[in-house]
Amino acid sequence: MARILYGINGVGLGHAIRSSVVLDYLSKEHEIFILTSNRAYSHLNKYYDNTHNIEGVELVFKKNEIVNMPTIFRNVRKVSKKNIDKFNFIKRKIDKFKPQIVISDVEFFSGWYSRKNNIPLISIDNQHYLIFGDYKFPSKYSWQHSKTKMIIELLTKKANYYLITTFLKNKIKEKDNIFCSPPLIRDSVLNAKPSNGDYIFVYQSTKSYEKLFSILKSVNEKFIIYGFDRTSQEGNLTFKRFNEDKEFIDDLSNSKAVISNGGFTLISEALYLKKPILVIPIKKHFEQVINGLYVKQWNHGEMYDDLTFDRIRSFINKLKEYKKYTTPQKDNKALFKKLDQIIKKECKA
Repeated sequence: MARILYGINGVGLGHAIRSSVVLDYLSKEHEIFILTSNRAYSHLNKYYDNTHNIEGVELVFKKNEIVNMPTIFRNVRKVSKKNIDKFNFIKRKIDKFKPQIVISDVEFFSGWYSRKNNIPLISIDNQHYLIFGDYKFPSKYSWQHSKTKMIIELLTKKANYYLITTFLKNKIKEKDNIFCSPPLIRDSVLNAKPSNGDYIFVYQSTKSYEKLFSILKSVNEKFIIYGFDRTSQEGNLTFKRFNEDKEFIDDLSNSKAVISNGGFTLISEALYLKKPILVIPIKKHFEQVINGLYVKQWNHGEMYDDLTFDRIRSFINKLKEYKKYTTPQKDNKALFKKLDQIIKKECKA
């Protein structure tokens, strides 16, 4: 048994959902100390006892766009005596826990702790595809690309091992400490039995894209919408609160198509369930752009910087033309096997 410090980025829920797949596996044999923040803490704290809240990076959104200066100001304000005391309190708890391995899903404090205490660091995420991957993108995204790479390298700097989850046809420059695996898919999705219903599943990771409502109302289709923290019916729009129960998975797996931001976790699950996807990346969010470009490149759906009635209508009219995603993935054993090997190696050292 190993003692593992696991740091999870608190922006959105994608990091928490995919990390829970690894946490469920590791907790069968190992002792885990979970470190996270924001929405991820609220989610993970319901399922894992040893979960601790720490001030993490936040993003500020407006009209489906990351707004840079408010984001900078919000994070700078976190540098306070109160939060420094909180960091020191958490550090003392981790010191007492005495981790042998640190795992990070793009989380800064856990990476810092591993370097300071010379503990092996394993990075498990999809974001490092942007560092080590082989991909192309339009030049208009060049600044976003440079900024995103800088942030990723800052948050998880100099890991000993990189386990990078990525889509089936993506290529990574694998080295001795860099490994590639299919996306992590939770059991409830792996066990789902998808069908094609009479509605389109809509998920937004921020509440800032309310322009979406007026466009969807003008389309003669039914939409089930998650991400706006409400339960209501407005004409052809059915709003539901995000949850982790069977209803969310059923709504996703029984839809005829998906409209979403460019979050990796939701796209991975939609592709696994063979759903055509219309991706509208959060503006200035380069990772989401790359995910959307993948969907478009391999004809699994469309990607647009913004939505219009005509674009949604065109997407719906072409549902039968999009290629159904095929993958040999039946479980998450590829990543688990590599993770077991690393833990065994490092704990023996």
